[in-house]
Amino acid sequence: MSKWIISLIVIFIFSVEINNNLLIASANPTLTFSNVELDKLKLVADFKLITPSSSVQSYKLEIKAPYPFNPGQSVSEVRLHFFDESGNSYLFGIEEHKAVGYKINRVITTIDVRNQTSTTRTVVEDFKFSERGEKININGFEGRFEPWVNHVPGGYLRWVHNDTFIEIDSGELTKEEMIVLARSMK
Repeated sequence: MSKWIISLIVIFIFSVEINNNLLIASANPTLTFSNVELDKLKLVADFKLITPSSSVQSYKLEIKAPYPFNPGQSVSEVRLHFFDESGNSYLFGIEEHKAVGYKINRVITTIDVRNQTSTTRTVVEDFKFSERGEKININGFEGRFEPWVNHVPGGYLRWVHNDTFIEIDSGELTKEEMIVLARSMK
């Protein structure tokens, strides 16, 4: 019986890994080398998209979400990835959406070990700004910084700029560099 369970676990892990790799391979977001696509994205976002100042233009920008990006369609959430000049090393990401009136999908999985079953359901709820973390002033707006658990540089820096929620994540930039970056955003 235990060999059968171990075999199922191995098959499950293997199939999840294959599916993840297929999803990564099928997602082919556009790497942009100018702000042309970003300017188009600003026009169709249903919130005011706030972006870093021109000092980060030497980085390569990937519009991760929405994917695919169709300039004629309204956009409710944006995810941007910034890479070094070679385009190989991920430096930081920025996620933005409306701070008020934005709905999120939260996936809840319940596992019953005794009966060896699990159920997954999705709950739609109003977005709420998390007040966890250290308070940081970002151009007069209250932000929150949470470091990574394993003490590497960076973490999460989030704040609400007027009606736009912004979250920067990085494992490469220090807390201080993330704050400078956040303060450069307009």
